Amino acid sequence: MTDTYLINELNEKITQNPMDFQSRRELVIEFIKAGYNEEALKQLYYLLKKFPEDSRLHYNAGIVLENLKRFDKAIVSYKNALNISPDEPDFLYNLGYVYLQIGEYSEAIPYFQKVLDVEPDDANSYFNLGYLYSKLEDFPFAIDYLKKAIELNPNDYLAYFYLAYAFQVTGNIEQGKALYYKVLELSPDYSWAYFNLGAIAFQEGDFASAKDFLKKTLKLNPKDDDAYIVLARIFAKENNFDESTNILRHALSTNPYNGNAHYLLSQIYKHLGDYDSYKNSLKEALNNSKMLSEDISMLQAELKSLEQ
Repeated sequence: MTDTYLINELNEKITQNPMDFQSRRELVIEFIKAGYNEEALKQLYYLLKKFPEDSRLHYNAGIVLENLKRFDKAIVSYKNALNISPDEPDFLYNLGYVYLQIGEYSEAIPYFQKVLDVEPDDANSYFNLGYLYSKLEDFPFAIDYLKKAIELNPNDYLAYFYLAYAFQVTGNIEQGKALYYKVLELSPDYSWAYFNLGAIAFQEGDFASAKDFLKKTLKLNPKDDDAYIVLARIFAKENNFDESTNILRHALSTNPYNGNAHYLLSQIYKHLGDYDSYKNSLKEALNNSKMLSEDISMLQAELKSLEQ
């Protein structure tokens, strides 16, 4: 029986008997499975008028609203579900995950912690807490939660990745590198692991390894702006300015708004004595400051001195 057949069958039952609430509930689930979120929402709102204290209906409305990226309304629906069933782990998890998606990390944390009060072996909640604490740069907590996530799910390559990153930024570089290799063992096409290994090799002065890692990154993700920047820096340090400028021009052909690429290109032109190109690239860097890591006031002063 195909999904379309079942949907049509359930619709027919409801047409014959609008009070067939069980068929409406089943139809909601089929609509969600098929990606018909607006249709599911209409049925849910109808059912909620009849059964306003049904926590599962509020929860399903939250799922649909989340699918539609209506996160504020999804939060309301999940909270309505929790007001009725405050210890339901699915409701707690989904509300925490919505807060995670919209970047309200501190709001998300208590909900995942409450999931663990109910289900202490929930690996996904441990991972999400590790991820959230990593984003908040509270790395000791991040490390503890990610280790527990890996203990419960040894094949979670993302948990290894964020654990590796936590070790990397807290100075335990060798352990970080070992974990990035573990990521690639589990997920050989995960480009961010190659990028971070390349960035570490660059910092350590191992330019040959860095170039290999970064080229693998770009093969897997040709739009990785950061990989182009680091690769171009390596060739510039090796005085291979032709290759460096070619890389930056290619990066700008895929993303002309990359302020960091414009700025690095300006510094190469400055070094080569091409002051017109230097000035133009500096202007482009400032025009694309949303993707610029350098101090804007410093660049403005640099451009002003050029124009005097």
